[in-house]
Amino acid sequence: MKQKKILAAALAAALTLSLTAPALAMEPMTTDGTRWMPVYELVQRGASFPTRVWGSAAELGEMSLTLERSGEEGQQKVVVNVAPDTVLLDAATGEARTFGDIRAGETVCAWVGPEMTQSLPPITTARLILCGIPADFAVPTYAEVERVTETPEGMEVSVSGDVVLRLSADTEYLSAPGWEGEGVSGADIVPGTRLLSWYTAATMSIPAQAAPTKVMVFPSNYSGWVSVDGLKVAVNGEALPLEGASAARVEDGRLMVPVRLLAEALGCEVTWEAYINQVSVSKGGSEIYHFTIGGEQAAKGDVTVGLVSAARADGGVTLMALDDLIVLHGLKLADGWDG
Repeated sequence: MKQKKILAAALAAALTLSLTAPALAMEPMTTDGTRWMPVYELVQRGASFPTRVWGSAAELGEMSLTLERSGEEGQQKVVVNVAPDTVLLDAATGEARTFGDIRAGETVCAWVGPEMTQSLPPITTARLILCGIPADFAVPTYAEVERVTETPEGMEVSVSGDVVLRLSADTEYLSAPGWEGEGVSGADIVPGTRLLSWYTAATMSIPAQAAPTKVMVFPSNYSGWVSVDGLKVAVNGEALPLEGASAARVEDGRLMVPVRLLAEALGCEVTWEAYINQVSVSKGGSEIYHFTIGGEQAAKGDVTVGLVSAARADGGVTLMALDDLIVLHGLKLADGWDG
């Protein structure tokens, strides 16, 4: 997902302010008293939600099935592999199912990929499969949480696909297979969480509005989430103390933030090896990544990650583009401010 943050002054007077000098983590004002906001681009790289496919289970193989559906281009097929971590559920009840419960000819809905071969038929792997779909049944929707807003009635949850889910005290919460803990509640729904939602209708508005009767909460694939508002940055809902030498700033169109502050907010340790000018970030005694100050790459395990902007040191503080820290820490970029 790419989220582009273009924040501009309300009036032309703001254009007289220079954006070349580092911006400080404060709320500067324009000459007419309106709030000035910096301009930068913030991108979440590498995030891709599974694709929804559906059709009749025309063929059943060894832990794979061929889905077939009719369309304007004739019969379309896709081969869906079932991996050990693929979740199979009853579409109506949400109860766990096995591959053996799928019957030839029945309608199946699956979320697959994002990887898919270019062959004919294409081959992919399912992340989630719904079977046992009754006739004329509104199949649940699977989506990733982008933003959570508390309301007097409960919660408004913005999810991928441009839909807002209205959850209330009447909403039933189910825990997905693999969920750790005794149960789930609305408090477990945060940006990056994935939900399977049962509702019969959604409004035609943009975004669409729906009131699910029940939702299944899946464990997040992220290590946490981050939100921004101008030069303010929050990690897991807590604003970082970006002040003084540790102030966030905009350089070359990127939001630069202190590596140590963000990493420590996630429970990580940061060390600096002066003789090689290398910064290492670890958690629980295991290194997550390391990089050389001034370099254009970081090493995350066996993977080399290209940086959108070289990390640099200023007044004893190591700064890195928030885009890169999101990738290196495996964070979800939330929609909107929640600090």
